[in-house]
Amino acid sequence: MKRTCRGLAKSREGARGRSIPCGFTLLELLVVVAVIAVLVALLLPVLRTARIKSKVVRAHADLRSLGSAVEAYRLDYEAYPYARAYCAGGGMRVDDYNESPPELFSCGYLGVFPEDIFNKGRAYKYISPGFGYANGVLTILPIWVPEKFPSDGGHDVPYFNTKDSPITWAVWSVGPSGPKTFWKSEELHYPVPRRNWYSFKNGPQSEGVIVYLSTGHCSP
Repeated sequence: MKRTCRGLAKSREGARGRSIPCGFTLLELLVVVAVIAVLVALLLPVLRTARIKSKVVRAHADLRSLGSAVEAYRLDYEAYPYARAYCAGGGMRVDDYNESPPELFSCGYLGVFPEDIFNKGRAYKYISPGFGYANGVLTILPIWVPEKFPSDGGHDVPYFNTKDSPITWAVWSVGPSGPKTFWKSEELHYPVPRRNWYSFKNGPQSEGVIVYLSTGHCSP
């Protein structure tokens, strides 16, 4: 038969003439706290990794929806929406460029503002070669495509219209590593070359953009 703590205390009280309190000692509490701290330290990276992975999946889904909106716009207007490029300055954020065309949202092609899940408050980015705005001025904007697309072989070639370009539009997320400046983005020829694409296999927070192209090609 099990002896309860109270019963044990009474038996000892009878033997020694005093009672022994039941409960955790300070040492036992410290051990428990230490074990919990170790478990939390082990689990946090796992939870952080799972969170990033779920965001990557969400970004891919958002970009496909954005691509569908771009194509719906083209069917109605027989042209792709203008891209917009800005050089950072004048109080703008460093990543304030190539954001999704606002008319896709204002005209009802998108039900919600296309906020980049990795860039709070900013829209997913978009580029289409041809007429577009640079710092608010109508001009011609290029898209850089590797010479041997869909591989990265050869030099990157700038295309200035959708008729000649193998890519008529591209949409992308800045990815877990965060946004680059306009000039860095231009230097790397974002977003088409695969060498700049994000891959979860390279590490949850590795460099690279999450991409969806008019051809259906996308980052892993």
